[in-house]
Amino acid sequence: MAGVYDGLTVLDLSQGIAGPMTAMLLADNGAAVTVVEPPGGEVATPPTGRRVWRRGTRSASLDLGTGAGRTVVRSLASRADVVIVAFAPGEAAALGLDHATLSVGNPRLITCEIDGYGDHPAHVGRPAHDALVAARTGLLFDQKGRTGGAYEFINGRPGPLPEFGPPDGLVRGADRSGPVFPRTPWPSVGATYLASLGIAAALRAREVTGRGQRVHVSLLQGALAAVALNWQRVEAPDAPMYWMWPIDARSIEGLYRCADGRWVHHWTVRPKWVLAAAEADDPRTASLDTAYRDDPDRIAMDADGMVTGSVLHPLLAEAFAKHPAAVWEEAGAAAGIGVALVRSPAEALADPALLADGCVVEVDDPEVGRIRHVGPVLEFSATPGAVRGPAPAPGADTDAVLADAERVAPAVPGPAPSTTTLAGPLAGVRVLDLGLGVAGPFTGRMLADLGADVIKVMALHDGFWAGTHMGLGTNRGKRSIALDLKLPGGREALERLIASADVLTVNWRPGAAARLGLDWETLHARYPKLVWCNTRGFERGPRSDLPGTDQTAAALTGTEWEDGAMDAGNPPLWSRSNMGDTGNALLAAIAITAALYHRDRTGEAQAVSTSIVNAGLLHTSYAWIAADGTPSDWGHVDADQTGLGPDHRMYRCADDRWVFVVAPDDETRARFREVLTGDPAATSAALEAAFATRSADEWWSALDAASVPAEVVDEEFCRTLFDDPVARAAGLIATTWAPGVGRFEDPGVLIDLSDTPGGVAGGPCGCGEHTRDLLREVGYPDAEIDALVAERAVLDAPVARPEESR
Repeated sequence: MAGVYDGLTVLDLSQGIAGPMTAMLLADNGAAVTVVEPPGGEVATPPTGRRVWRRGTRSASLDLGTGAGRTVVRSLASRADVVIVAFAPGEAAALGLDHATLSVGNPRLITCEIDGYGDHPAHVGRPAHDALVAARTGLLFDQKGRTGGAYEFINGRPGPLPEFGPPDGLVRGADRSGPVFPRTPWPSVGATYLASLGIAAALRAREVTGRGQRVHVSLLQGALAAVALNWQRVEAPDAPMYWMWPIDARSIEGLYRCADGRWVHHWTVRPKWVLAAAEADDPRTASLDTAYRDDPDRIAMDADGMVTGSVLHPLLAEAFAKHPAAVWEEAGAAAGIGVALVRSPAEALADPALLADGCVVEVDDPEVGRIRHVGPVLEFSATPGAVRGPAPAPGADTDAVLADAERVAPAVPGPAPSTTTLAGPLAGVRVLDLGLGVAGPFTGRMLADLGADVIKVMALHDGFWAGTHMGLGTNRGKRSIALDLKLPGGREALERLIASADVLTVNWRPGAAARLGLDWETLHARYPKLVWCNTRGFERGPRSDLPGTDQTAAALTGTEWEDGAMDAGNPPLWSRSNMGDTGNALLAAIAITAALYHRDRTGEAQAVSTSIVNAGLLHTSYAWIAADGTPSDWGHVDADQTGLGPDHRMYRCADDRWVFVVAPDDETRARFREVLTGDPAATSAALEAAFATRSADEWWSALDAASVPAEVVDEEFCRTLFDDPVARAAGLIATTWAPGVGRFEDPGVLIDLSDTPGGVAGGPCGCGEHTRDLLREVGYPDAEIDALVAERAVLDAPVARPEESR
């Protein structure tokens, strides 16, 4: 079967990480992608990434600095559906390769532009290198977390119990304070998700309007996507339920070393079970007789819970040290509790369960033989994706591409542009969001930002989660209805809503949807135009029935291994900007939007899915291994977690602040050393000693004047961003209102669409806030609504809102 993007022609002029990864997702799903590389090939970071990200494409070697090269590109763009570029601001226009120029002869063209910071005057023109964006935005301070959590830091507060520190022996990654460098390129990963969603949304909008448009995403927006739920500022931060400890730097996180020296990630932490299993003759016989929600011994998420976790930490560490990691994994599986082995990317790619699922694939590479790497991460029932071949050698298809450009046959015209306008690319789409936790509801948030009418279906008791910082962040822009689906009245109300919907999303364990008659087969038979999405924690296989979390997937896929520099002997690190849950949600949003595009074209709806493991494998997709298990060399973080080597790392300065330097070529490396020491061959030790003699600002100014790419690692960026009027005007920060906390500020719509911009529809919804209005919309008179409320089939909890500022 053809992929969801079958028939689309994509021209990729980008380099770096985000552009190639975005093109990979298009190619995996049927698009014909032609990559234009400079003579001599592109400079991939890391070099191993090209062999994965360029798979299934054609490669042409063209010099865009020449008129001839640009003429070829313009010819190809005149018949393309999508062009991806990653130029510095103004460069595309100077070359005549910007959207305004390319779309003159091709009004249906979608141009996706990826850059560092957009046109923000304080940042425009700064180097668009992933590590430097992570430094400038202070994302390197979010890896281990901030005391009190990032949202308390932004609010200028120390967080609850400021006198309280982390438990003794709690070490994540490098055993030092300050910023740390993770292997995962989070700004680029975030930008990949946003660009892929923006392209899918623009394709869907084109089916309605007949017009293409410019899609713009920056690495700054990608960084904000990575911390979207942590970077908040609220009017009443002491509101009950709002504060939670999991992202606080002082909190335990379930990472423990076992008897064989291997680490496991146990989440969510169930201390009663851990202690019982440790004392059992066979830990695999230990079980719990209560679900997490009903467990009286579970660790609460409030400040008291953080203290409880700290007290329990040495006991839990001692317990896990009694048995090997494999035994703990098996014990967790037997008890239905999350325990995952912290693995390297190579171990993950060697996992036969992931290969059987298809989220890892084997391909025959023409240069290095048979290799394994991440497979398709978007799953479609009617239009499944596939890896359509290995990455070509640079320029391998140049002659064929030049021949295509010389053809005089005009592009086949599409439907004439209509006069239809859309406020957002998903305007007119209704989504029922039955998701749980973070991964499910964050999907709905992203769809709401693009104009969809998203209805959050909650249980009657969901008021607690809805009031937490995660609940508020995931439910922005939605309306809410609270139903008891175990009662006939609640189930019937949901059925009426389904009849009015275009999309239904869940992220439930296998079998749960079928027990309520909400599985794909049942709903498709009754509502053939409904797009259905169910995301998972793990692959379809032996782990399917286990509780899937951001943490356990990060352990299994190699993210924690690489981000903690475990090859250098460190403990693992669960990054506070990890995008397991939110990446899963963004993949789901991409798949849903692509399925709507397909439905608009063909009339066919389908089921879509993905998983947190799929997201984790995408995050480490720079890695590949030979079929015999031999890993490629993708570069590893040093033990002190400063970077990848002397020319790609941060240095501590005299004022105890840090400067990050990326010197990508020999000329820049020599110039870097000349600035620091006067010796173009200075050693790493000499560079460290030189940095320690002057302040970070002084060294940054000297390096910048010498055109050496560098940034000060800015711990305060997240604070200043919220008061930056330019950032607010650009939509990087949105201001709404939320029950409990009042004024609510968080990252805004992070995709710029020129024709169908979307927008933040409103603040986070309260549990059952819109129940009555929604029931009226599907035909219930007030008397019947009152009866449903009386029998507790629904919760009617309207909220008096002030006028919201967006």
